[in-house]
Amino acid sequence: MVEPSAAVNAADADAALWGLLERDPLFELRLAGAEGAFAGPWANPEPSPPVSPPPSLPPGVASRGEELLDIAARSADDPDVADAASAAGLDAVLAGALEAVLNAEVLAEGLEEEPEALGDPWTDGELRIALARAIVAQALRAADERLDGTWACDGDHRDALVAALVAALGGSDRGGVGRAVGRFGLSVALRLGATRPLERRRSALTEASAPAAGDVLRYLARGEELRGFLAEAVHAAGGPVVLVAHSLGGIACVDLLAALRLPAVELLVTVGSQAPLLYELDALPLLPFGRSLPPSFPRWVNVYDRRDLLGHVGAGVFPGRVEDRVVDNRTAFPRAHSAYFGNRAFYSVLDEVLP
Repeated sequence: MVEPSAAVNAADADAALWGLLERDPLFELRLAGAEGAFAGPWANPEPSPPVSPPPSLPPGVASRGEELLDIAARSADDPDVADAASAAGLDAVLAGALEAVLNAEVLAEGLEEEPEALGDPWTDGELRIALARAIVAQALRAADERLDGTWACDGDHRDALVAALVAALGGSDRGGVGRAVGRFGLSVALRLGATRPLERRRSALTEASAPAAGDVLRYLARGEELRGFLAEAVHAAGGPVVLVAHSLGGIACVDLLAALRLPAVELLVTVGSQAPLLYELDALPLLPFGRSLPPSFPRWVNVYDRRDLLGHVGAGVFPGRVEDRVVDNRTAFPRAHSAYFGNRAFYSVLDEVLP
């Protein structure tokens, strides 16, 4: 097994694993099938020397994999699972995700395998966790397809649903279902490049960020209409206004407030925004590089996640004028760019800064 290096902590490895699962929800289950985990009737949580293959199961006796799938088919009816799915906004897609995973060819193939002599067999709890994560990853993909975008589900809501599914499947034989990475998942995530995710996933990351980049480029070329819309909305609101602006919205708001005095705006909260970067590139239409923010510019709180490749810090770019607040969405990019709005930590920042 590959041990995590000092440069890769559990949180980064967890995000790397989910980055793999969101591209292939059956990733861990494929690994389990390759290692013969579904067929074996044993459950040994500790590494042990290789042993002789166990005898075949008696006729009519289900393997642990078959028993697990039978329980999983009923898991969507569990009240705790339903509550967790609703909190994550995945209740409408959970049943379909469950069906897709349980009907996956990799599971059928795994159940047909004969038990093998394994030196480090998967425990029952690890199988339950792998199956639960596959179901949730499939649900996230289905939610993305429905939205035709990236569903705003952070790591805490995602892991709460995984934990509820694991409990419905029979529980875990180790602690830390939500935040810990399975010993097999961590090992493989590291082998596949958790320490160098940008180099390994350049094509996928480019594809994921292209729509946002296209919107930004369009704004830089023809942004008058959006700035005009924002100014009219502020005037129509009348009294004290707080602008909460995500991504491109943050760029447009910074640009607008740097050029137009809008005294009704008391606070600007940018979320996962590229405004500081574009300023440094001298690319903001109304705020050239080197020009300071005007005295009329409101208080500016900038929220970012370090795994959000489209979110940038601002305090070093505009000293004394920007308050950077980091939150951890506990998920990989591109979901990290949308997950702020499913993250309780983000709303805690809003509770703190709202006038």
